[in-house]
Amino acid sequence: MSKLPSITTTKLLDESEARYQLLINSVKDYAIFMLNPQGYISTWNTGAEKLKGYSKEEIINQHFSIFYPEEALKRNHPSYELKVAKKEGKFEEEGWRVRKDGSQFWANVVISAIYDNNEFIGFSKVTRDLTERKKLQDELSESEEQSRLLITAVKDYAIFLLTPEGKIATWNEGAKRIKGYEAEEIIGCHFSQFYPAEVVSTQYPEFELAKALEDGRFEDEGWRVRKDGSQFWANVTITPIYNHQNQHIGYTKITRDLSERIRNEAIMRKNKELHKVNTDLDNFVYTASHDLRSPITNLEGLLSLVERIISPKLNEAENQIIEKMNASLLRLQNTIGSLIEVTKAQKNLEEIEEVVSFKVVLEEIKEEISPLLTSTKAIISENLQVRELTFAKASLRSIIYNLLSNAIKYRSPERQAEVKVSTYREEGQVILCIKDNGLGLSKFHQEKLFTMFKRFHTHVEGTGIGLYIVKRTIENYGGKIQVKSKLNEGTEFKLYFNA
Repeated sequence: MSKLPSITTTKLLDESEARYQLLINSVKDYAIFMLNPQGYISTWNTGAEKLKGYSKEEIINQHFSIFYPEEALKRNHPSYELKVAKKEGKFEEEGWRVRKDGSQFWANVVISAIYDNNEFIGFSKVTRDLTERKKLQDELSESEEQSRLLITAVKDYAIFLLTPEGKIATWNEGAKRIKGYEAEEIIGCHFSQFYPAEVVSTQYPEFELAKALEDGRFEDEGWRVRKDGSQFWANVTITPIYNHQNQHIGYTKITRDLSERIRNEAIMRKNKELHKVNTDLDNFVYTASHDLRSPITNLEGLLSLVERIISPKLNEAENQIIEKMNASLLRLQNTIGSLIEVTKAQKNLEEIEEVVSFKVVLEEIKEEISPLLTSTKAIISENLQVRELTFAKASLRSIIYNLLSNAIKYRSPERQAEVKVSTYREEGQVILCIKDNGLGLSKFHQEKLFTMFKRFHTHVEGTGIGLYIVKRTIENYGGKIQVKSKLNEGTEFKLYFNA
């Protein structure tokens, strides 16, 4: 026969239950309430009122499905929750819930079945507002996704993850482009696959990982191997990565292909060497040319003396030999003079640049070549939209002199020589255009026009050096020259100066 609880025991139980109720009601960060077996609300604490927005009087005896969005109600999700909780004793999930004012929040929900002496009497429901955490998680996920997409899309860098053992775990577009492997080919392979065999034999890849772990970072440059076996010069950075518990979980590896930089450096070194050779050659030519002038002058004097003493005694054929010797000496003297001009084209870089008037330079040159203009009756017209240029005056004068004198010398015998000189601006550059109606050139000859000693109209006197000097001079100052010509119609030169 069971005993009824004593008055003292009953009082203690009542007091305990009251205290428990006070405890639940005092909780403000959790909605804690009870549901009857059908899901209707039978208790309501302060936290529930704060979280959901309903007062106790408003919500008691309402069905708990009132807190669910329309989408969840359509699939009868509240009933599903109670069914699982009753069957398994507990149901827990996270999802969107609705407040009294219609706003939604992200909730952690725990529903537990309640029994009294093995009799099912309803459910307890505990709800937490995790909206802030959800927002942070979503932002983090979005940030991680953006970072993943960014890394995946990068094409100029191979960026991928390694496991702690050095096996490849991820693969981006840059890695595919630089290394040549598809993701499915390389993921799971050891990263030493990218190293030359002689490097792998020294266990250098393992050393890189150990050094990165020891120092927090490892950077190196060296040869790496693509899928096709070709090698490239790479800059490599390896960094260890850790999780939130500070456990080492792998490495990031970033590789840049620096082959182009190495090639450019090699070209620059070669250019520097060539520049030195050219400078030495120019100096040699300049010195040799000056040294040759003295014996040539002596030869001219001796030949003149011979001619004066024995010429009266020579017959016509012998006098022609003397004339040929004079012509050869003159040609040799002109060639040496031209070679000196070539070396000056390089040395002119040392000239001081100043504001130069195109009009003044043209007038000076026309005055100098006036005998040629008079004898040929050539016409020079001007259209100077740009009147001045900051340039080395002697160099500009040499350029225009060579082009103008050539235009007149290579005139057509079928018509009066006309030369048009114009200046204008185009895309931030000053253009000097010199166009004639002379003999012109075939397309084949245009390609070799600026080569030293190349002459295509041999009946015209010249050394074949003038246009070479023009091209070299303007290129020394960062400009360029272009030519358009048509045989028997004329030639147009365009010179581009940096304004």
